[in-house]
Amino acid sequence: MLAIHGGSPVLNREGPHFVWPRITPAIEAAVLRQLRTSTSIKDRSGVVAELEDKFARYYATRWALSHSSGTMAIFAMFDALGLSPGDEVICPNYTWFATASPLAYLGLVPVFCDADEHGNLDPERVTELIGERTRALIVTHMWGMPCDMAPLVRLCQSRGLELLEDCSHAHGASYHGAKVGTFGAAAVWSMQAAKLVSAGEGGMLLTDREDLYVRATLAGHYNRRCKQEIALDHPLREFWQTGFGLKLRAHPLALAMANEQFDHLDAWLLQKRRFAQQMQDSWREFRFLRLPLEKECQSAWYVFALRFDEVQARVSRTTFHRALLAEGLTDVDVPELTGPIAQLPLFQNLARARPAFFPRATRVASDAFPVSKRLWRETLTVPVWTEPDDAVLVERYIEGVRKVARAVERGELRDP
Repeated sequence: MLAIHGGSPVLNREGPHFVWPRITPAIEAAVLRQLRTSTSIKDRSGVVAELEDKFARYYATRWALSHSSGTMAIFAMFDALGLSPGDEVICPNYTWFATASPLAYLGLVPVFCDADEHGNLDPERVTELIGERTRALIVTHMWGMPCDMAPLVRLCQSRGLELLEDCSHAHGASYHGAKVGTFGAAAVWSMQAAKLVSAGEGGMLLTDREDLYVRATLAGHYNRRCKQEIALDHPLREFWQTGFGLKLRAHPLALAMANEQFDHLDAWLLQKRRFAQQMQDSWREFRFLRLPLEKECQSAWYVFALRFDEVQARVSRTTFHRALLAEGLTDVDVPELTGPIAQLPLFQNLARARPAFFPRATRVASDAFPVSKRLWRETLTVPVWTEPDDAVLVERYIEGVRKVARAVERGELRDP
């Protein structure tokens, strides 16, 4: 009997069951060492250089630049393009809003593209969105699953567009054997608390292009770092003392935490993939559960994004979710704040939010993104754990989903 109907739950352990980041003795020691060494690093030295070098080597990229958050790294990436107010950037509609929100501070116009069935920007819909003022395109590797990059690379090359990547969910993910974040002009990773490599708050920008690296450095790393790294004969060298007016540097204590975590990235990815495969193997029999599939790619498994088809199940996602929670699966989530973003007030009312750049009212058609909206209505997320010691917990989650799904098949779970 289902727990929601008075039966015994599958899991009787108080949540949360997935706690991230895990504050290990090694992390505590790394932060304490940094606290005793320096709490402000104004150039590219110490833990700043160490973590940036790790990112650059891992992704075989020339330059890495740390930031106070992933959002600020995205801002610096957009700013580095040197675009003019009114220029357009094609953005995914199904994503976290910070993929596009920094555009508002630069007077750049987001043009939203619907998702494909995997939750990523749909390459087939991009061409019709390109206009005279389109200058760039940014993708998000949603939930850690790589976007279909090959057609987007070809399109951007043929149309002269800058290709950017938001890899915030996708540390270590790969597409056709190449790591995400290596396909375009620049890429950004968030190191916010929930991310696989976590600084609590932090971000990293990678690029092979000197022009973008210099402008991104000037956007928020003024004074010593600019003086240290920008050549004397560079056209923008004169701005070394002030940069372009902002400070976007990451805190050394945050970087110390991420620096220690980075060394475990590949081991965590391997374990995540094993657990994700168990989930796929155990749940694929249920036709109303649509599972994320790795097609010529390897996901980072930020989460296991499970889609619930209410029509086939003949019960609502809300009821299904409540039944899972009753079974003790407290960390299964309905991601209400991650989804279609074109409908958010910031993008619907740019003229009110940023009147200096957008003097006229802006509106985005509310019915323009059917796939994004359907994904948002269907998605449930399940944690994907990182340690072999979590195997029993994973088994309980697998069993709990199977128990409720079997009840759905038998018609035993109904909407109130």
